[in-house]
Amino acid sequence: MKRQQIWLVFRKEFIDLLRDRKTWIGAFVIPIVVIPLLFLLIGSSMSSVEEEARSDIPLAVRGAADHPLIEQLLQQPGTRLVQQSDPLAALQQGEIRAVIQVPDDLEQRLADGDTTQVKLWYDPSNQKSAYARDVVEEAIDQYERQVVAERLERVGLTLQTIQPIETTVESVASDERITGSMLASVIPLMLLLSLASGGIPAATDLVAGEKERGTMEALIASPVSPSSLLTAKLFAVMLMSGVSALASLISLSTVLAFSPLGMEQANFSLGFLQPATIALLLLMLLLLAAFFAGLELAISTMARSFKEAQTYMTPVVFLAMVPAYMLMPINPVDIPLIYYLLPAFNGMAIFKEVFYGVVEPLHALLVVASSLVYVVLVIWLAARFFQKESLLVK
Repeated sequence: MKRQQIWLVFRKEFIDLLRDRKTWIGAFVIPIVVIPLLFLLIGSSMSSVEEEARSDIPLAVRGAADHPLIEQLLQQPGTRLVQQSDPLAALQQGEIRAVIQVPDDLEQRLADGDTTQVKLWYDPSNQKSAYARDVVEEAIDQYERQVVAERLERVGLTLQTIQPIETTVESVASDERITGSMLASVIPLMLLLSLASGGIPAATDLVAGEKERGTMEALIASPVSPSSLLTAKLFAVMLMSGVSALASLISLSTVLAFSPLGMEQANFSLGFLQPATIALLLLMLLLLAAFFAGLELAISTMARSFKEAQTYMTPVVFLAMVPAYMLMPINPVDIPLIYYLLPAFNGMAIFKEVFYGVVEPLHALLVVASSLVYVVLVIWLAARFFQKESLLVK
């Protein structure tokens, strides 16, 4: 295996990939343009729904609609009363957000010191109705505190008498930890999917495509060893996977820095990234790119046509999707040890630790060692297929 031969074949493959618009659209344009646009649309949609839910809260009241409780409720921004002949049907049809039933004798029962019931109907399948429920419950709680305070005052006590302990809640997480927690749930998923999908067009074209075009025969007849050919193609596919993953990482980090979804309580900060964790991140990107590139080249070599190779590549994406979605909601400190040894799971697990800012040395060692084993296995498999002339020539 000569370095100059590998370089010449790699340069030829890379130039061919540069000329292929479909390859660059899948590996570069989609992560840079589509992913940020998708997140911006999601953020914009969430903001508009919440703003609309807060701006207009139509409510219906059954019973004593002129009670002070309702008057206090209507002081909440956006609330208004709507007259409906059948309030529950109107609630189901989305014409109003909630229905409140106020007993006609509510004032008298409160004055007598009794306990009474105010009933609230809402539609949990409607996000705006769920928000209206929160507004109504908050108004009822405020009114209830006023009633309790008046009752205590009549017997010479204060509200502090029944509330001897006041709870204050404070966050111990730094901005870096909050940022890392948010990034750990999104970016590892995108990295793994980009690594798996970014190299598929190149792997499909560089072997199955060449077989279909009839150029593979000329390539294997050249004075270049099969191992050098495979190495050059492996580097080319790894490059496309790496470019796709880095494009996803940069574009997603930029979008979240300017539009941090669910991070209103903290400032965006990447202070949790240290030189050692950045090096581990890049090493894992390299190993996973090699793993998926080797696997995709093996599949492409085994396929008899370009279309067949595309079909066979579908499970590769699922191989990345399963660990990505299984581990996405799990906190990095709760990930079971076995996941640090399974292919693709191990990359997802260590990515989450890197972005969470807490990397366990043992986990990093297990992930790197197991990834090396999987990379060697898939490249050995690809090399075995690539040495079979029956698989390379149609």
